[in-house]
Amino acid sequence: MKKYTLYFTLVLMVFTLSCKNDDDATIANPNDPDSSGPVTEIPSDPERVDYQLFSVNDSGVTGIAAFIPREDGTTTVYIELENATQDIHPARILFGDVDAPGSLAISLNDCECKISETIVTELDNGSSVSFVELMTFDGHLNILQSPTDGTILAHTNIGANAF
Repeated sequence: MKKYTLYFTLVLMVFTLSCKNDDDATIANPNDPDSSGPVTEIPSDPERVDYQLFSVNDSGVTGIAAFIPREDGTTTVYIELENATQDIHPARILFGDVDAPGSLAISLNDCECKISETIVTELDNGSSVSFVELMTFDGHLNILQSPTDGTILAHTNIGANAF
């Protein structure tokens, strides 16, 4: 048991110390946990793909958006915010990248107490979308100030735009 605790502590330290903040999304490589850099191509059969959320508008809000494949081919999008208030923060996926945003693609569950979890099966227009399709999706993810204030607190490119 002590061996597993030590291993878990070491892995946690590596992930904590290896974080960096830059303008491009970094994605943990689920196929090579010992790799030192981000994924440069879409991973084959990943257990999950993590996107780093970057602060916008001097909000100081950062975090992780994890895309986790489900057995039925759909996706769980799990968001955990850092430096955010406990207020409700809407989360959404839009078409296009963060520098050229398009229209709303997927409404995610609001971040409540800094956490959001949404099972994504389709776009807001009713078109189905699988985990594999989200890995090549032309989109980005935004976290907003509140349901009535559309100020963007954090964002990241996802899918094809992250590579």
